[in-house]
Amino acid sequence: MKLPVLNSPYSQINNLLYKSYLPKIINSAIESGLFDAVSGKSLSLEEVAKELNINVHVTDALLRVLVAIDFMKKQDSCYSLTTLSEEYLVERSIVNQLRAVKMFSGGTGPFDDLTQALRGNIKPFDNKMWMSEQTVLAMEQGAKAGEIQAVVSFVKGTPGFGEAAKMCDFAGSTGYYSFALLQENAGLHSHVYDLPEICALAKELKHEEENFNRITYHDFDSAGAGSFGSCYDVFFISRFLYECRADRSLLTFLKKVNNSMKPGGLFISSHISSSCANKESCLTLAIAELMTRSKGYPTYMLPVETLKEALNGVGFGEFTTPQPDEDIAFPVQLLSAKKVKDVE
Repeated sequence: MKLPVLNSPYSQINNLLYKSYLPKIINSAIESGLFDAVSGKSLSLEEVAKELNINVHVTDALLRVLVAIDFMKKQDSCYSLTTLSEEYLVERSIVNQLRAVKMFSGGTGPFDDLTQALRGNIKPFDNKMWMSEQTVLAMEQGAKAGEIQAVVSFVKGTPGFGEAAKMCDFAGSTGYYSFALLQENAGLHSHVYDLPEICALAKELKHEEENFNRITYHDFDSAGAGSFGSCYDVFFISRFLYECRADRSLLTFLKKVNNSMKPGGLFISSHISSSCANKESCLTLAIAELMTRSKGYPTYMLPVETLKEALNGVGFGEFTTPQPDEDIAFPVQLLSAKKVKDVE
């Protein structure tokens, strides 16, 4: 996979697209009674959710968005309205603009059911959404707008990668990261593990791509207890560990990763950063997290310190964690670690 050199930051477009969701988000907050409930008060997350009888997990994500757009303030773990919201988004205000917000929140989109989600009516997340050809191709195309380039630049500069012979690309979709990394190491063979439906699509879509013969696809259900191979020099994982953190299975999973690797092997992770410096990027992350929770997926947040602590506890060390690149659509936190000991 030959990647183009990018001359402009796609984040500028991505941030703008995510802002287009704001009218629907603000209207859902109004319909839930959030602005009226907090008006003139300072309430904790739990107090807000209890007073409105709404889902605390989704409310947490909603409040992050409202803080990011300066509609609410957070101080000492408590939330209050800004003057802007008190004046225009509280029903009893004689100059409220609630009808105007309603006018801008029509149409269909990922936040159509946000009000219902806040009230606890959250549909179970459907993993089948990842299985269509259209979705798979869209994910790969999106990654080419900077994320794959960032991963390749980071991995090829990591000591030991140039000598690696066997790699696991876990939850690797069609293997687009593998194809890019194989270009940087002529002696590397990659093993991609993903759902059977995804692997079938990958073989159909990628069979004519250069280095296809250097990738082996393995059907695997992450919810099961099966093995994902052994004797890896490199274990690469992208955007998968969020759910492990949410259901407290992160340590169990990382122990299995350790057991699949050779001593001194490289663990490399690429996932969306849980923090950023740029206000525009922070707003995009907050909106993406709200979308994630309201759709029934636990979280897209994995603080790098949480991952490092877990890895350190299961035999990894010598961490490298560069600053996230905020020119990418979603700032990506890269991490490399070395397997320093075996674990039981």
